[in-house]
Amino acid sequence: MTPPAEPGELFRSTDVEIRIMGEIAVEAPGPCDPDRREFLTELVVYLALHRSGVLSSALSAVLLPPETPDNVLSNELDHIAGWLGTNDEGLPHITVSDNGCWSLAGDVRCDWDLFVAYAHHSAQPESDSENDLTTALRLVTGPLWTNLPAGRYRWLDSSRIRTITSTAVVDVAHRLASLTLSNGDTATAIAACRTGLRAAPTAEVLWRDLLRTVAARHDRKALEAVINEMYQMIAPQRTDLSIQAETNALVRELLPGFRRRQQSSSRRSAITGR
Repeated sequence: MTPPAEPGELFRSTDVEIRIMGEIAVEAPGPCDPDRREFLTELVVYLALHRSGVLSSALSAVLLPPETPDNVLSNELDHIAGWLGTNDEGLPHITVSDNGCWSLAGDVRCDWDLFVAYAHHSAQPESDSENDLTTALRLVTGPLWTNLPAGRYRWLDSSRIRTITSTAVVDVAHRLASLTLSNGDTATAIAACRTGLRAAPTAEVLWRDLLRTVAARHDRKALEAVINEMYQMIAPQRTDLSIQAETNALVRELLPGFRRRQQSSSRRSAITGR
């Protein structure tokens, strides 16, 4: 596997921005038919997540209904070429090889590429790990792969992309929370946990990090509130969902004698924003 790019390499000037670490969006300088924007955005996102390129036949199979005429995809790709435009040297931001493999140019920036680059760089010798991890998490602006347009992004169900992205966010949030808590910076540790939990609300490793961090502040009421919030998110009452033994053990350790508060099922965790 090719090592991730250095973060600095991905910050060169570009007119095209792709965001998947929250609400999905594509910003580009050219015109885009509003009625086709959802599909064209999905196609661009798919290419952004497959940087080595995708054959026309594969794009059609993944994104279009069976038996769709070949010229439909060709027309959409032509529209994308006009939407994404060209770079300062006049080179197109989307290209096709001689064998019909479509790919985005290297100067098309995607927040996922930046996230991976900062996460990778944070583990390198002499790196400023806290700064790199913090910068990576700032790219996470909300829950991943939610509120998708009806009928779109069905390929997520047969790929590992959803798992890969959420796992990566949880890992970075966990590393930053552990690092900053060990340095006594509970504010940054809490922010790291909350950002990670927006992306993966049931990630128990982050709930345990959050419990340890809140406990370090010696605020019993705040700790009890977070524990109740956690149980309501992971294992709501009147369901068969369960929580990991390690998490239950940590609750007993941090707050002996804790009794779970009865809570209305309509009440939502603050991290969901609902």
